[in-house]
Amino acid sequence: MFRRCGCRDDAGKTYGTLPDQATDAQRARACPSMLEDPKHGRWSFRLSAGFDPMTKKRRQVNGGTYPTKREAQQARNAAAVKLDQGKWLAPNRDTLAEYLEKWLERRSRVGAKGGKPLAPTTLENYRRYAEQDITPSRLGSMRLRDIRRGHVQAFIDDLTAAGRGAVTVRRIVAVIQGCLTSAVRDEIIDETPARLLELPAAGGKDFTPWEAEQVGAFLDHAAEHRLGALFEVAVFTGLRRAELVALAWTDVDLARRELRVRRDTTKTDAGRRRVALDDRAIGALVAWQIAQGAESAAWAAAYADSGRVFTMEDGRPLKLQYVTRLFDRLRAGAGLPPMTFHGLRHQQASLQLAAGTPLAVVSKRLGHSSVSVTADIYSHLLESTEHEAANAAASLVPARRVRARTVHAQGGENEEEAVPALRGNRL
Repeated sequence: MFRRCGCRDDAGKTYGTLPDQATDAQRARACPSMLEDPKHGRWSFRLSAGFDPMTKKRRQVNGGTYPTKREAQQARNAAAVKLDQGKWLAPNRDTLAEYLEKWLERRSRVGAKGGKPLAPTTLENYRRYAEQDITPSRLGSMRLRDIRRGHVQAFIDDLTAAGRGAVTVRRIVAVIQGCLTSAVRDEIIDETPARLLELPAAGGKDFTPWEAEQVGAFLDHAAEHRLGALFEVAVFTGLRRAELVALAWTDVDLARRELRVRRDTTKTDAGRRRVALDDRAIGALVAWQIAQGAESAAWAAAYADSGRVFTMEDGRPLKLQYVTRLFDRLRAGAGLPPMTFHGLRHQQASLQLAAGTPLAVVSKRLGHSSVSVTADIYSHLLESTEHEAANAAASLVPARRVRARTVHAQGGENEEEAVPALRGNRL
């Protein structure tokens, strides 16, 4: 146990520490004010932690600073217990922002617990939340070992007060939770402080598809843009945004009228699939291939041939956010109700279900992991098709010609005969 202060001697050097039971030499190096005033300076401690098994060097536990000797003693005792239990963690000075960058770099190569790395779309979103929301905040500048649950909760409250949506707030917090959980596994902190948090409620809303006429109006308006074919393919295939942006011409087989979605752009293994193309999608792709060839010729040697289907004018790959912003601009320009770009994927599902496509086929086309997932997402759209299916099945069976068991809402003589007969029957 010892005290120390920030005072300096006449030569500008910091005075030495003053142990609880100091020798004459230690007292000679200590600040004179600490010798005269027992309240001058702050208390700290140092414990021996044995030897590092790899470097064979002596390890020490250096405590922080405390206003009183009693507080320093309590901290020392707690550290001694952790040492005895083998739970002591080496000191680390990383801030949340610094460790977050290391964590994201690792997750780009390997997933949590050695699983799959983050998908490119997810990693891009995580980096955006880190750069725009977490790193600039007070929470981002705090050292990992100093963060408490209250600090994370205050960060959440600030986001909500700033008008951020509930879903966005939850996604930002998910990044922090994943990062801090990894810090626990790396033995930087004892436990994650991102637990038992009060998050804003994210009320789920059933997807309301556009009417067929509205879909047509959007595609007509989008056709005026050079990337109009991208939205045509999006509507009639249900591909995710990342799948569309990553689509290469080698993945498109116009002769067989299908395209292939590769695993590295999908959320699950089931997402790796072949998607049949309809006449409109085929026509849009052929026209776009011709237009892209003309752009390549115009740019000549400056054209960056990425091999992607949908690109910028100079051949560079599209950025995900550019596609989203373009969709928002085109939708507003067409005067249509709000919808996200991902809504076009749901729009394909609603069109397929309305056309009577079996649910299993829709599920496979969208790349869902199971039919139950598709049923859960589109249960509200299945209600109307269920009634239509019931009527269609019933229409296959010839109607019985027994007036006593059939009520016709046509009035007249038939109704007078039918209703009393029906009342006499128990269903």
